[in-house]
Amino acid sequence: MSKINQQPVPAMLQPIFKHLGIKIKKYRSAAAFEKDLEKFLKRNHVLHLSTCRNNMPRCTPIEYRLHGLTFYLLSEGGGKFRNLKENRKIAFSIAEPYNSDEDFFNSKGVQAWGTARVYNSKESPKKFQEALKKMNIMKALKRTGQKQLPADFNYRIIEIIPDRIKYSNKTEGVYKVTWQRR
Repeated sequence: MSKINQQPVPAMLQPIFKHLGIKIKKYRSAAAFEKDLEKFLKRNHVLHLSTCRNNMPRCTPIEYRLHGLTFYLLSEGGGKFRNLKENRKIAFSIAEPYNSDEDFFNSKGVQAWGTARVYNSKESPKKFQEALKKMNIMKALKRTGQKQLPADFNYRIIEIIPDRIKYSNKTEGVYKVTWQRR
């Protein structure tokens, strides 16, 4: 069961939002919030994954697929895997583009914190195949004329189960809501 914490809109911002026609939602439950959060997550596809090893952070933009509120990332390599071997705690962000010259208050984005697990086809073939199914990878491969992942790469899947997600999207009525897994 999850819970949410919704920050109130500061008094100084209320007249600005009213002038712009922005009505901030007040969520009665975590489930109601999760519906809006999932809409945002499904219409985006790139997150910026932060990992850390030896006190040296690394941030990697990478495509994700969503299954519920679990994120799946397919990758063939990079320093993120060395980092995840040492430290499975991660953070990531997702943001939608907007023109701040036209609409200063239109920022839309997610910050998240959680734990990652890494699967590959050799060490965890069942989990790897299950994750590929959840990611609906075959549909994407068919569009490129492929029937399977190229064998030349050591593909791995990073599964991220977030512990906490902070979402703000003022133009759609979401003001600084933090979701937390219990």
